Amino acid sequence: MNEVLQIDTTQEIINLIDSTLPIESLQEKINEYHDYEIAKALVEMTKEQRQVLYTLLPNKNLADVFEEIDPEDAFWILEETSLSVITRIFSEMEVDDLVDILGYCLDEEDKITYLSLINVSDRKIVKTLLNYDDSLVGSIMNNTFIDVLKTDTVKQAIKKVVTEAPENEFINNIYVTDNDKLIGALSLKELISAGNNKDQTIEDIMSENLFYVYPSTKNEDAIVMMQNYDFQLLPVVDKYLNLIGVITFDDMMDTLSHESEMDYSSLAGLSEVSVDERETVWETIKKRMPWLLVLLFINLITSSIIAGFENTLLLLPTLSIFMPLILNMAGNSGTQSLGIVIRLFAKNELDEKKSIYKHLLNELLTGIVNGFIIAVMLFLIVIVFNLTRGIPFLDGISFALVIALSINIALIVSTVSGTVIPLIINLFKLDPAVASGPFITTINDILSLLIYFGLATLLINTLT
Repeated sequence: MNEVLQIDTTQEIINLIDSTLPIESLQEKINEYHDYEIAKALVEMTKEQRQVLYTLLPNKNLADVFEEIDPEDAFWILEETSLSVITRIFSEMEVDDLVDILGYCLDEEDKITYLSLINVSDRKIVKTLLNYDDSLVGSIMNNTFIDVLKTDTVKQAIKKVVTEAPENEFINNIYVTDNDKLIGALSLKELISAGNNKDQTIEDIMSENLFYVYPSTKNEDAIVMMQNYDFQLLPVVDKYLNLIGVITFDDMMDTLSHESEMDYSSLAGLSEVSVDERETVWETIKKRMPWLLVLLFINLITSSIIAGFENTLLLLPTLSIFMPLILNMAGNSGTQSLGIVIRLFAKNELDEKKSIYKHLLNELLTGIVNGFIIAVMLFLIVIVFNLTRGIPFLDGISFALVIALSINIALIVSTVSGTVIPLIINLFKLDPAVASGPFITTINDILSLLIYFGLATLLINTLT
């Protein structure tokens, strides 16, 4: 198998910036690197090194580099950059990328300053998009697209594409409008293929089978649509079907990555999972402490259950040996179920009652089968454990049955609860990912202890 050679160009670029090469030679060498590579180096540079780089790159290249940087990193870099350089960057940056960066500006006065540096034609659009929630299409919408009239000829449309292509990030799709209303679309390939008949109207070759979203559409819904139909662009319309923007596959990929991080952070019981080297210990504590406090009080219930069965433990102290095993197995099973549900929600595969019931049945059967297999194995382990301690087979079989039944029922209950809890949370229009792993584990601890000690108490009452 061939391996892709990974070369760290960050230090190479920084060394070039620090070199004494003439400006012309330096520009030539910097231009040999990809925007992504320059962006990685820019984040690692000192303020003085960045100033040198700004003088080497033309406005368009500089904007392209900043578009490759994580928006949060781009914002803090801009905070220490002169307004003249920011104006150069903003003049060539795509609207959706401007919105992503300015979304990290919390100070209203600073936001007004930054907005004033954006050209007038884009400023109003950026202000509008900044008002959309991060979870909605409007927050990642791009207002640069190519549209033609249905009455345009193929020749006129090709000329317009050639003219406007330099100003557009993607020209894969051309949209057809009538009084600003979206009525059709065609691909660049279809337009070029029709070039032999240049007097043919666009209305004759356009497709009317349209897919579109609204600014208020959830990002997850747009992602599913783009994945299902293999779209690279998706038009955004207002309630009157006026074409107001597009969303691109690269924006969707960024959004999907962000959603995955958020779901993972929720599963981990954190308010945020992203790692920031500039983050202070206090900021990290603030992210983790809320969940820890909630889990502290829930775990008090676990402790009170153990205290309530103190007499059972005194009469059958061996119970404590297998208690951690049962709790951990139940927690693991519940977290597995939760992870699957969160993924299904992210892919919008649990929107119908039929699919929900089917998944619940699958998880129940999974819990029963897994519980039975683990219970049989644990029954045999406990028998061997008893024999090694000198307990006869018949004397230890009752205790082994309690352990086996406990793990069996606990795994069934935990598997189902790992599915049911996020479903219930979703019914209340909340993000099901908040049913995090630690939360599910703690709930399953409570249920498993009740099952375990309940069966053990029945065993003792039967024997006495």
